[in-house]
Amino acid sequence: MSATAIEHAGGRAEVRLTPWDERALGMRTAEIVRLDIGVASAAGSLIAEVERWGRANDVQYLFGRVDAAAPSAKKAVLAAGFGIVECSIALSRAGFAGLPAVPARMRPALRPVEEADIAELERIARDDFHHGRFLEDPAIDTALSAARTANWIGDLARQRLAYAATLNGKVIGFHAERMSADGRHADLILTGVTGRYAIMAMPLWITALESLSARGVQDCSTLISAANTGIVNLYARLGFRFDTTLFGFRKYL
Repeated sequence: MSATAIEHAGGRAEVRLTPWDERALGMRTAEIVRLDIGVASAAGSLIAEVERWGRANDVQYLFGRVDAAAPSAKKAVLAAGFGIVECSIALSRAGFAGLPAVPARMRPALRPVEEADIAELERIARDDFHHGRFLEDPAIDTALSAARTANWIGDLARQRLAYAATLNGKVIGFHAERMSADGRHADLILTGVTGRYAIMAMPLWITALESLSARGVQDCSTLISAANTGIVNLYARLGFRFDTTLFGFRKYL
C-alpha cells in the first residue's frame, strides 16, 4: 500500500495503513514509515498531524521505528505518548565470499513453495518465531501476534517471494527474499527453521546466501530483532555488517 506524505513546520512524515496487520490483530493499524523531524521545536506539531491523519482513518494502533542515534526523534515520540516496545538492527553484507562450509548431509534444499507447503510454513512461523515488532509488544495478545507472523509467511509464499527449506524431502523451514529491479540486491525478509531442526539454522542461511551468489546478487540486507540474540550471533558469524539500531514505538489512538 502506498504511503501518504504529511509535511508540517519543515518536517515530513510518511504513513500507510497496514491491512495485513489488521487482519490478524483485529484492529485498524498504520505505520509511520518515515519520520523526519526537521525543526526540533515543531516535532510535536508534526506528530500531532500524523495522529490526526490516523484518527481520520480510524486507526487504533499507530507504530513506526526511529534511528536510535537520533535523539530529537526519540524525544518527540516519547513526548507524544508513544511507547518504545522493541529494538531492531539493520544489517548488510557485500558479496558472499568466505561463507562457512556446510557438510552435504547438513545442507537443506531450497525450492519454490507449493500450495501444500503453506500450512506447515504458517505453523512454523506461528509456533517457532518469538521475536518481532508485534511479538515483543506486551500489550498485544501473543496468539494474535503469532497469527500475524503466520499470515506474513503465507502472504509471502503466495506472492512467490518464499522458498521452502527441505531436508530428506521434509519441510523444515523457509526463506523469503525480495530482489531489487536490477537483480543485484536482495532484501532478506524472513528466514527460519522449525524448533525440532534448530541445528539446521546456520546451514539454511548459508544455503540461502549461496543461492543469491549463484544468481548474480552482489549484496543483501535485512532487519532483525536485537532481542533475538541467537540470530544476532548467527549473522555476526556470517560476516554481516551491523549498520543501524532502530527503536520501535507505538501508540493506541
